[in-house]
Amino acid sequence: MLGNTPHIFRGGQIDPSRLFFSKPELAFTKGISIPGGFGVLPAGTIMAKVTESTGKLGKYIPYTPEAPSAGLTYGFGLLYITETANGTSVYVTKDDSYKVAVGDHLAIADADSSGASATDCGAVTAIDRTTYSHMAVITVTNSIANSTYTVAQGAALFIQSKTSQPFTAAVGVLYGAVDTGVGENAKGGDGVLILKNAMLYVDMLYNYDSEVLTDLGATVDAQYLIL
Repeated sequence: MLGNTPHIFRGGQIDPSRLFFSKPELAFTKGISIPGGFGVLPAGTIMAKVTESTGKLGKYIPYTPEAPSAGLTYGFGLLYITETANGTSVYVTKDDSYKVAVGDHLAIADADSSGASATDCGAVTAIDRTTYSHMAVITVTNSIANSTYTVAQGAALFIQSKTSQPFTAAVGVLYGAVDTGVGENAKGGDGVLILKNAMLYVDMLYNYDSEVLTDLGATVDAQYLIL
């Protein structure tokens, strides 16, 4: 029930834009498994592969751009901090906390400290969702220097998809939208990853930055990304 005030709720279309310039059936693709908690990932989302985890190893997650902007909207896979990071305890929203599990290897970055300056947080050792009603506490192995990562600069944790700095690497492009769920009841989903032999509209890509070209061995020609 949407309320007593007269209105129309139309919802939204998941894949309203054209991703492929080339014929989709010619692309090299593979089926992938995506963990829960990342919400709706649109077609065209740049994806990464988990490198270290007790439960997510080999699964695919949204790519975290190496150079986040001060606009603070640089990825679907982020756990934005709610307080300045200090020590081994990091505070995030409860819904975001369900993107990770004990054993996941995390890193932290913000609009000032990104790329080669991202910090390895080590493995998650505990997740406390009961102490506070409005946030969760993620406990990690490696201590984070006080005041290095702040809310004002959009500091966020993310699951590592590379074992060395910047701890993030792109591996492909999501073919069609996948709803992975949000929060406690998130279940994840199955998707299709575009690997090679495709021309895509670059403006239809999500989580995209210049480092994606290097990671994927791709080039850009006008409005096209060529894989």
